[in-house]
Amino acid sequence: MRVLLSVDGSQASDRAASLVANLAWPVGSTIDVLTAHPGSPAGMMLPGDLARERENDVEVAAQGIADDAARRFAAPDLTVETRVVRDRASQAILDEAARFEVDLIVLGNRGHGAIESAVLGSTCLEVVDQSHRPVLVVRRDRMDRILVGEDGSKCAAAGVEFLRRWSVFHGGSVRVLSVGEDARWNPWLRGAARQESDSAASVQAHAAREALAQATASTLRGAGMQAEAQVEDGSPAHRLIQAAADWDADMIVVGSRGETGLERLLVGSVSRAVLYHASCSVLIVPEPQASPGGDRE
Repeated sequence: MRVLLSVDGSQASDRAASLVANLAWPVGSTIDVLTAHPGSPAGMMLPGDLARERENDVEVAAQGIADDAARRFAAPDLTVETRVVRDRASQAILDEAARFEVDLIVLGNRGHGAIESAVLGSTCLEVVDQSHRPVLVVRRDRMDRILVGEDGSKCAAAGVEFLRRWSVFHGGSVRVLSVGEDARWNPWLRGAARQESDSAASVQAHAAREALAQATASTLRGAGMQAEAQVEDGSPAHRLIQAAADWDADMIVVGSRGETGLERLLVGSVSRAVLYHASCSVLIVPEPQASPGGDRE
């Protein structure tokens, strides 16, 4: 497994590094520790020698941050590499992830609120929005309890498959949560026959979600994980966030369909809502991209 860990010397990135250090990575894994910096502040007018000295100081500080993080991962069966890149953090992360074809991007959460993030953007949001690779935004340095969102979609299946595939996630307890909207919308405006029909449809839908959650939990148990199923009705994002808080989950796993721009603003995104509001770490696994011929990667 190849992991790209972004660090910048902040408390948030330190927590991300701690989580990576606490996990049992598969033998032969590689941890790429990346520190990105933009160089001297834009518009800073300095004489040539002083400018070069300033650039060197920034470079040395960035390398020190990467080296400090890398020292946590000393293990004979683990390869650790450090990289310092002069670029915006989000662009550096995306470029390096593509260059080395990493399996997972790990970065800390700076704690921006929803409004602030929507207006100003942040490194984690830019990376999540643009990455075609799984991204783990870290808010806790442990992974004992993992909550998995399951709705039967291809993107949810991608999240489940990612967990099943990698043993690094198999050490804790997993709860598979299947959530669906209640079919009985505004019964006061419907006739008795329609209400009865909606009620029957709701019961059937609930049973289908329960079967789906049980099947997914069984799949994860087959991979050696301790997994159980849970079913809820309501808003998927709200229920995932609430269930994670009630269970004191360390991480929520959600799939992402990759909506961007106007589509995301109009339709919304469960993964983005969870990323905004969950108090635990969030692993976002994108749905595999369609190839030009129509096949999936």
